[in-house]
Amino acid sequence: MLPAGIGAGAVLLAVALWAAGGFAETPKQPAAAAGRPVNQGRYQVTVQGARLETVKGVAGRPGERYIVVRMRVVLKGDETSSLTYGGLREGVAARTRAGTWLSPDEVRGFAAGAKTGSVQPGLPVDAAAMWRAGPADAPQRFTVGLRKWEYGPGFTDASYQWRAGKEDGDAMAGVLTLPVAR
Repeated sequence: MLPAGIGAGAVLLAVALWAAGGFAETPKQPAAAAGRPVNQGRYQVTVQGARLETVKGVAGRPGERYIVVRMRVVLKGDETSSLTYGGLREGVAARTRAGTWLSPDEVRGFAAGAKTGSVQPGLPVDAAAMWRAGPADAPQRFTVGLRKWEYGPGFTDASYQWRAGKEDGDAMAGVLTLPVAR
């Protein structure tokens, strides 16, 4: 017969293992570092850093606070791509405190000092992915995920297109945790 302390300890250990998720392996996220290129398939992205900025409003409206992640983007495909919907924006996400992935509110691009909304094959573009921040938000660190892109046939047709992985975290080419500058 076992002493009562050992039995209680075994029960507490089992409860602690259950609460922590058991012995199941946690999914590995491909860690990446700022300043190093990440191959997403469709794009090669070099994340340069994150800052908390106030972006000017339009038509006299006050500016809004954003967490801005600056990156250098090179399109590896053969056709021009948008930086916004259907393009780079679909392949960039930020991890919330709850662990979900959130697409940027806005993506802006600059090529040779001029604003651009697209990326040309092989030509680098400086892009800024932007997430709205509340008046009290001031994170010390910000986690960004770069989703993998795959080229394949559509679900309902045979034409080939680029598609970004959308599953939470398991389709990432790189995950970066960046210090947020002010």
